[in-house]
Formats: sequence, C-alpha cells, structure tokens
Amino acid sequence: MKEEDIRPTELMTENQKLRQEDAQELIKNKHDFVKISCPACESKNNQEKFQKEGFNFVTCNECQTLFINPRPSFNLLNKFYESSKCLKHWNKFFASTEDSRRQNIFIPRAERVIELCKKHGIETKTLLDVGAGFGTFCEEIEKHNFFDKVIAVEPSIDLAKACKKKGLNIIDKPIEKISLDEVDVITNFELIEHLFCPKDFIKSCYDALSSEGLLILTTPNIQGFDLVTLGKISTNIAGPNHLNYFHPESLTLLLESSGFKVIEVLTPGQLDAELVRKKIISKELDVTANPFLQLILIDKWDEVGKNFQNFLSHNKLSSHMWIVAKKN
Repeated sequence: MKEEDIRPTELMTENQKLRQEDAQELIKNKHDFVKISCPACESKNNQEKFQKEGFNFVTCNECQTLFINPRPSFNLLNKFYESSKCLKHWNKFFASTEDSRRQNIFIPRAERVIELCKKHGIETKTLLDVGAGFGTFCEEIEKHNFFDKVIAVEPSIDLAKACKKKGLNIIDKPIEKISLDEVDVITNFELIEHLFCPKDFIKSCYDALSSEGLLILTTPNIQGFDLVTLGKISTNIAGPNHLNYFHPESLTLLLESSGFKVIEVLTPGQLDAELVRKKIISKELDVTANPFLQLILIDKWDEVGKNFQNFLSHNKLSSHMWIVAKKN
C-alpha cells in the first residue's frame, strides 16, 4: 500500500488547508482552553515540547505521552466538531476513496480482528464498533458471519445516516451516553487521539464489555519511526483534530488503570518510511547530518525500502499501533 492509495495528494492538500482554517478559528477562543493532567498517567508534571499553529504540545515527564495542553474545553470541541469544514471535507474525501480504503485497510482490518478473537478465545456474540464512520469496517466484519451481532456506534448525524443506508445496526450516540453490557468485543480505530478525556471513554468501554471481553483499538504511536523522525513537521501531529499521542507503554498505563489487562501490542504500519522519504524529497526534512536516512530512504530505496518498513512493523517501531486488552 502507498499513501496515494488512501490519501490522494490533491484531496489531502485541500483537507490540510481547511484544517488550518478551522484551527485559526478555534484559536480565537484560546482564553477558553483548559489545562489537563496527562491523559495516560494523570501526572501534572509536563513540559512544553513545541508550538504548532497556535497549539501548545507538551510531553509528560513521567510517561512521555505527547498531548495538547491547554486544550479546547469539552464544549468547545463539540462545537468545533459540529462546524468543522475540515471534517465535512474529510467525509466527502472518505466517500471518494472508500473502495481503495476497503481493499487496503478495512478488509485486512476485519481479518486481523477475527484472528485476534480466535487467538485469545473470545466469545463472538456481539461486536461493538465505536466511531464507525461510514460503516465500512462493520460491513466487512459482517461478511464473515463470525459475530452473531455487529453494532455500529457513530454520533455524527451524517455518518450515522450513511451507516443506516448500508443497513447496519446503528446507535447514533457517543458510547459514554449509551447503556450496554455483555458486549464481547469493542473495536475503535483512530479515535482515542481525538478525545478530550480518553479515560472516560476507556471506562465506558470497560462497563459495556462482558467479563473477559476484548477491547481492540488503534491510534498513532508517538514513538514510531515517522513521528519520532519528523516531530513537529509531521502532518499527523496537528491540532485540534489530534489531541493525544500515546505509545505502547503509556497507553498500557491508561488501560490498566481502568481495569484492563493489555495482552498484545502490534505496530503493523506500512507507511512510516514512505512518509519520511516524502519529507526528504520535498526538502522539508534535511538529512545532511544523517547519511543513514539518506542511504536507506533515498539512495537505496528501491532495494531496501520495503525491508526497512517491515523491520519497523515487526519490532513495534511503526507509528501505527494496535492495542489488544482484556477486561479483568
């Protein structure tokens, strides 16, 4: 898979432009931003890492989670999500690339979830997918007839309508506002990094799961290759869309403090090396002082690029992270 397959350059450029416009509007309300403790370990001991587009990114001195602090209040974020031009464009963007995303992301994602459930001996009566978006994952997991029931949770009005059109079983409220229990598996993909209070979300997942139920989530890994290498210039590090950047150890702290036991960590990303390579080619990243990156990502890219990415993925060094946790 190449980045262009799922994030066409023209659409991404337009989306980044709209995100920056959204950010500028939100920054006007900076007087209403609030300070928080670390979203992973709840420590108040943090230090500024960098400023980007008016947002202050700090690193927790205890667990090394990166997060925006101070950040837009819960209510301010809700208003932002309701009016965001970037997110409206993203929904159109997603619809136009759904076929490619289905092949490259959602079919393999459904297969991996089933493999994990088989591996860990999980009951398969009910799967709840939180933040279901257009429902593509739910469609693919239903095709396997592995679960008796698949429920999509999607609070966005437009996205919930898209799920209903596909005939999915849909709940159009946040998981924090619904009452469910005895769910065998909860999945959520690329969601927790957007949340004002990740711990509230994790606790809601815990409450909804049956005994020994499984939580499977994905999120960026701030200790992954492209995020470590690119830092501030990474397009993945940007407010207000992304508020929290965990890594395997810090996300484990959050999950275990909420009653879960982490049983598996994966970083099956495929794009780290390509993303850094693009920044070198565009001259946004100068690797003059790092001949190794020049050698691997430019000079010998065709020969070793794929193997280098495989090395990152297999050794938990990719910036795309999966965490699998069981309810204690």
